[in-house]
Amino acid sequence: MIFKKMSELSAEDMVALWNKGFEGYFLNSTLNLDKFLSRTVNEGLSLEHSLVVYENSDPIGFVMNGFRVIEGKRVAWNGGTGIAPENRGKGIGKKLMERNLQLYHEQGVDTALLEALIQNKAAIKLYQSVGYSITEQLICLQQAEDLDASLLQPNSPSGYVTRRGLPVEAKGLSFYRHLSAWQTQWASMKDGECVIVSDEGDEVVGYALFKRIFGEEGNLATIALYQCESIPGRADAEDILKAALSEVYAPFSSSCKRITMNIRDSNKELIGLLERLGFTRFVEQMYMIRHL
Repeated sequence: MIFKKMSELSAEDMVALWNKGFEGYFLNSTLNLDKFLSRTVNEGLSLEHSLVVYENSDPIGFVMNGFRVIEGKRVAWNGGTGIAPENRGKGIGKKLMERNLQLYHEQGVDTALLEALIQNKAAIKLYQSVGYSITEQLICLQQAEDLDASLLQPNSPSGYVTRRGLPVEAKGLSFYRHLSAWQTQWASMKDGECVIVSDEGDEVVGYALFKRIFGEEGNLATIALYQCESIPGRADAEDILKAALSEVYAPFSSSCKRITMNIRDSNKELIGLLERLGFTRFVEQMYMIRHL
């Protein structure tokens, strides 16, 4: 068993290995070449520092890695691990994870992140065996009907001002969640938007990160929410979240699909508000961290 860099494969072989590694997975994770390359770029994945495991001359598994500096710390993300079906259950995943942690040490990584589907008990157990700990449950929700605008009316008469900006603006807020799930971080929002919420005293009290996805003819197809937070300790937290969601998911009469991606389950006020708006859960993941 040997390990090589993902960058040593041709683009077509990378995609074939990805699809083979996720064959029979809980979700359909099949990618074509365009989507594979787009994901690699958008998520900041490094082909040079992603690993492929070989048996003889055949690639049988992989791990994709991304790296960022967050608050002065080197952070790595496991952006996908797969083993060919015929090679599962042989301990290859454990050896791959151990070699990957060695790579992290070589790259000066301080913190390693990953997500695992809640149904994937074997993967969760594997990651725990090499030192990862579950720190949060992540929720994806969806809603495809018109939104009831009355459900986003504030509970109190206090006014809020919202403005749109770039995702990087959220990074400077004192309550921005720097170690949120990788794909929800501002650096993954290259084509995203930000909503900043201020109160009557002009204090910034909330923010949201989201993307609008348009169809080929320019129609609004999907609005995806990645983070939505209120400043801790505010009694009006729900109203702050309502102000942010009113901006993110407008226009309410649009028939576009509205989703959330990897929202932390501990944000109970947000989850409760979304469920009252008719959102339902469709994916749940465990957020895992390992400190090196």
